[in-house]
Amino acid sequence: MTFLNPTEEDRLRVFLLAELARRTRALGLRLNAPEAVALIADEMHFAARAGKGYDEVVAVGMNALSEEQVMDGVADIVTQIRVEVLLEEGSRLIVLRHPIGSPSRTTASISPVGERA
Repeated sequence: MTFLNPTEEDRLRVFLLAELARRTRALGLRLNAPEAVALIADEMHFAARAGKGYDEVVAVGMNALSEEQVMDGVADIVTQIRVEVLLEEGSRLIVLRHPIGSPSRTTASISPVGERA
């Protein structure tokens, strides 16, 4: 039996919900808030794991979903997403502000893990 630490369990939950979101989108359905958040976070994790830098990971998160891909009102209630990613320089907390919607939305801030963003 494999035991996971709390961070690994959280990452697995995000992945599972993101896979559900991908399936939902494949059926042509719009995503609810938990699915949207998980999908954005999962895409950011994969970008970081692939060796992309901070700016690229932020861009992946900010461009993961449009308002048309989520249920009505989801873009209004998902105003901030905080994702801890492992970049080449170490773990960083990336905070996306208004990650779903128009290109004019604000983007992100970064802080080392353990510091407030």
